[in-house]
Amino acid sequence: MKNFLKKASIYILLMLLAAGIIFSLNYYYGQKISEDIKTEITQAAKNNDYQLRFIEIETNPLLQKIVLQNLNLNRAEQFDLILNQAEINLSWQQLLNYFQDQSFQLDKNLESQIKQLSYSSLKDNYQLDFSNVKVDYQGDLSEIKLEQIQNAADLHRLLEDNHKLDFRASELKYNFPYYRSYGLNNNNWDRLSTFNDFILKADYNKDTQKLQIEEFNLNGELLTFIFNLDSELFYDKDQKEITINQLKGDYDLHLAAENLEFDANAFFQNLEFKEFAFNGSLNLSREGDFYKANQLDFNLNLSEFKLLLTEALSQQVKQNTLGILAADNNFEILMDSFSYQQNYNYPNGNSQAELNSSLINAEFEAEYNYSQDMLYLNSAHLRYKPQTETSEQLNSFLQIILGQQIERDEAGFYELEIWGDINDLNFE
Repeated sequence: MKNFLKKASIYILLMLLAAGIIFSLNYYYGQKISEDIKTEITQAAKNNDYQLRFIEIETNPLLQKIVLQNLNLNRAEQFDLILNQAEINLSWQQLLNYFQDQSFQLDKNLESQIKQLSYSSLKDNYQLDFSNVKVDYQGDLSEIKLEQIQNAADLHRLLEDNHKLDFRASELKYNFPYYRSYGLNNNNWDRLSTFNDFILKADYNKDTQKLQIEEFNLNGELLTFIFNLDSELFYDKDQKEITINQLKGDYDLHLAAENLEFDANAFFQNLEFKEFAFNGSLNLSREGDFYKANQLDFNLNLSEFKLLLTEALSQQVKQNTLGILAADNNFEILMDSFSYQQNYNYPNGNSQAELNSSLINAEFEAEYNYSQDMLYLNSAHLRYKPQTETSEQLNSFLQIILGQQIERDEAGFYELEIWGDINDLNFE
C-alpha cells in the first residue's frame, strides 16, 4: 500500500510539474507571439501611412487563439476602423512553424469572431457598426499582398488571388448624419437603419475573374434587401480601375413604412406610404462605355401613398401646369396603389402598369423593341379615367396638345393607342 501511495505521489508530482512547464511555455510564447504581432502590425501601419491609435493583443497557444482586445486604425481623411475583442483561431501547424522559425504567419484559411467592429468613412461621412461578427475566409491573400494595397487604386491586386468569404453579424447599424434632411427623426431612423442577422457570402475565382455574391441578406424591422449576383471583373490598366464586364442575378427590396413617420422638410409638408416593394432579375454586359441589358425583369408595387409638397414646389407645379394643378399652392398626390411589371429579353420587352389615385385611375400595356440605343414602341395601350374636375381639365389640355379628341368608353375611361420611336410617337 505504501509503495502504491509512493508511486501515485510521484506520478502526481510529475503531472503537476508537466502542467507547470506547459502553462509556463504557454504564457511565454503567448506573450512573445502577441508582441511580435503587435510589432508587425505597427510597422505595417507605418509603412502604409496608417495611424495606429491603440492596439492590445492577447495570445493563448494552448487554446490556439489570438485575441485583439482593442485595435484602432486610422487613415487621414479616408477611414477609421475599430475592432473590439476580435478572436482569431490558429492551427497547430502555424504554432509549430512559429516555434521553429520564430516567424508568425496567418493561415490562408481564417476563422474569426469579433464582438464589435466599426468602420467610419471619413470621406463619405457614414459609419457601419457590426456586432457579434463571424468571419470565415479561405483564399490566397498574403501579408505581402496586403502591404501592397495602400489605397483604392491598389485593390486590383486582390484580383490576382482566389477568395471565398462568409461574413455574418447579429446586428448591423448604419449611421448617416444627414438623415433629418430626408424628413426622418431619430427614432424612425433607428428603426430604418438597424438590421439583424446580416449575411454576406462571396466567392472570387482568379482564373475566370468572376465574383459571385452567393448571398447578401440585409434584414431589418422596416427594410429588407436580399440579392445574389454573378459578375465578371476586369482591371483596366490604362484607366487604372476595376470594371464590371458582366452582371447578372436576382434582387428583392421591401420597405414596410406603415408606421414610419416623416417630418416636414424642404421638399414636402407630408409624406406617408404603407409599403414599397421592388424585385426582379437582371443580366447586363459591358459594351464599350455602356452596359447592354440582355435581361431586365422587375416588379414594383407602392401602396397607400400620400405626398403633400412644400408651398415653393407646389408653386412650381402650378406654373408648369398653367395653374391647373396646385391652384391653392398646395399640391397633393394620393395613391391607393401603383404597380408596374416589366419583362425584357434583348431586344424585346413588354410592360404592364396600373394606377389608382385621387387624381386619376389608369391602366397601361406596351410591347416594345430596344436595340441600337433606341426604344421603339410596337404597340401601347393607355386607358385612364380622371377622378376630379382638375384632372378633367388636364385631360382637355392634353387633347389640345395632341390636336385630337380622345374617345371615351362606356365606363368613362379615355383610351389612347401609342406607337413609334420614343422621340416621335404616334397617338390614336
